[in-house]
Amino acid sequence: MSWVSRLQKIVALFTTETEYVAATKSCKELIWLKFFMKELSKEQVTLSLHNDSHNSIDLANNPVYHNRTKHIDVRYYFIRILLKDSVLSLVKIHTSRNPADMLIKVVMTEKL
Repeated sequence: MSWVSRLQKIVALFTTETEYVAATKSCKELIWLKFFMKELSKEQVTLSLHNDSHNSIDLANNPVYHNRTKHIDVRYYFIRILLKDSVLSLVKIHTSRNPADMLIKVVMTEKL
């Protein structure tokens, strides 16, 4: 597992864009980890990225031009190439089961 906490260097206009950009950056990290594991002779067959934003998953899976997303920088569409080439799969994870929420939200004792 790899993680880092820092502010995004872009100003997102809506939550879907924030999740989409974060997913793209996570994909780049996954690719690096895949090659790192390959060097250790631990080949990873499939790569899965869990995301709790259904809208950002739909945006990544739908290559159609949308007027509301035309301002998103082209480099963040890298995730679409990975999905099209079946290098990666985006998996929806329910917010209540998302372990990353413990780092950014108030967590009840039961979930912890």
